[in-house]
Amino acid sequence: MLISRLERLGLGVLTRSCPPELVDHVVGEAGRSEKRRRLLSARFTVNFVLAMCLFPQADYLEVLRLVNTGDKGLRSWSGVNKSSLTRARQRLGWPVMRELFRSVARPLGADGELFRGLRVLALDGILLAVPDSAGNNDAFGNSGSQRSPMGYPQARVVAVAECSSHAVLDAAIGGFKDSERIVSDALDAHTRTGTLLLADRGLWGLARWYRLRP
Repeated sequence: MLISRLERLGLGVLTRSCPPELVDHVVGEAGRSEKRRRLLSARFTVNFVLAMCLFPQADYLEVLRLVNTGDKGLRSWSGVNKSSLTRARQRLGWPVMRELFRSVARPLGADGELFRGLRVLALDGILLAVPDSAGNNDAFGNSGSQRSPMGYPQARVVAVAECSSHAVLDAAIGGFKDSERIVSDALDAHTRTGTLLLADRGLWGLARWYRLRP
């Protein structure tokens, strides 16, 4: 099947936003550089993980095909299967993806979209269902009790985004039972002079106001 125009556009955005030299730098800083040459390199695995977000309906091997068509990072398809892709993701680890996101996340709105000279940001939270596994249950929890769990485990994500462009500038992840206010404490760095931060009443308090004000 030929890659559609949308697929080519998505892969192009991926490589422009996360160029190879940036990916290599983040991988090296996280101590995930390969000590030996692997078929699925750390850089290729980063692109694979990002492409899974661009094409959520595609399975592992279809995403692999799309990435390899745009990247040509694989010397051979022999020996590459779903389990080898899973192991490559485990070797890479989540800190690499977190630091890569923090390296590229930035406001995208133009100066003409400011409100009275202020860049408008919004702080809010959401619950996301994650795959049902023992590890995710331990890490995030769910809406049931320990004896009678209900549904999938759920992660509480609190993010700060630019209102004009909807660009997410940072996010913090906690468990189902964690308070949005506690999770949001990790996002203070984006409130500075020249910004107007909006949030609902559940995220405010006098101590937080004093800490967040420029």
